[in-house]
Amino acid sequence: MNFKESIIMNNFFTHPMRPFFVGAAILAIVGALSFFISPDDLILHRKIFLEFMLPAAYGGFLTASMLEWTNYKGNLKPIATILAVLLLAGLVLLPFSPQTASFLVAAYWLALLLFCAWLFWLDRNTDNFTLLMLLAAFMVCQTAYAMTDSLKLLRAQVHLNMAAVMFVSIRVSILLGAEALKESTLKDPVFIPNVVYKNIAITFLLLHTAAELWLPAQTAAFTAFAVGFILLAKLRELHHHELLRKHYVRTYYFLQLFAAIGYLWIGINKLIDEPTADPLHMVTLGGILGSMMMIWLTAGLWHSGFTKLDYPKLCRLAVLCLFTAALSRACIMYVDELFFITVPAILIAIVFVLYLATFVPIFRNNAFTDDPE
Repeated sequence: MNFKESIIMNNFFTHPMRPFFVGAAILAIVGALSFFISPDDLILHRKIFLEFMLPAAYGGFLTASMLEWTNYKGNLKPIATILAVLLLAGLVLLPFSPQTASFLVAAYWLALLLFCAWLFWLDRNTDNFTLLMLLAAFMVCQTAYAMTDSLKLLRAQVHLNMAAVMFVSIRVSILLGAEALKESTLKDPVFIPNVVYKNIAITFLLLHTAAELWLPAQTAAFTAFAVGFILLAKLRELHHHELLRKHYVRTYYFLQLFAAIGYLWIGINKLIDEPTADPLHMVTLGGILGSMMMIWLTAGLWHSGFTKLDYPKLCRLAVLCLFTAALSRACIMYVDELFFITVPAILIAIVFVLYLATFVPIFRNNAFTDDPE
């Protein structure tokens, strides 16, 4: 390896966020294309996304965010190595011993929980109890799934992921709003998102998770309605031209809209005793994966020396493909069976290929930087 190649590799591994994000994107491609590899194994598809891809994304995000939230200056290599080994070992064992793989993912959540709790303790930080609660919920839910192999527990993680999205997105929205208002013609504008709505949304998402596991479908219907309506209410803070004229704010707006529609649809289907798979995909693809992509794009640029938030064109196309995949899987599938699996799977794979094509060069050519703000 020559000197230039060494610099490039050092840039890529400057911070765990980068390999974790890239690894998660590769897992998303594998998860999407698993339908063509094993068409009848829907469980494999769910496992790759919920047990490996999304946890890897959280690992990358939190190893970056915790530095800012706790002013930690120590070495991240030990925890990054532990997290990576647990996920990779789980992936290797998944085809041979799914239960062992699930226990390793539970250990991953425990390691992430202990890491965050330790940094909060060192910083005497008492402002992020919600994060620790959510990580603990992931760990307990994943452990219970590993012990019982109940698909209800795996599906419940969709709602825990949406709660985590609410926690993270409020912080990202502050950055997006501030950036959008920099070029505003208004005098000294300030964007202050409604934290109360965020807390209510997280509360009802946790209640809905519990209702899905232990209460009758009619009860879960009303908790789903509560989540859907509070997500719609959260959109009110974005109803300003100065904000919506920016493509990254519009992305944030539509991912919340897709999630809101999905939860209202879940509530209706539960009341009339219809399956909820279609609206759940609206939530998963449009809300959760949409939020994750927005966070990846924002954090990837912000921590690579880019001081102006401007999503690359290929990634704007990726976001459009993701929302189209959500509509295809949840709605257009009624037009033609082709839109049930084939089109959404191909579109999701394209989404993450476009992300990798854009950000692998960015990560290789730019060292990790602190938050410019």
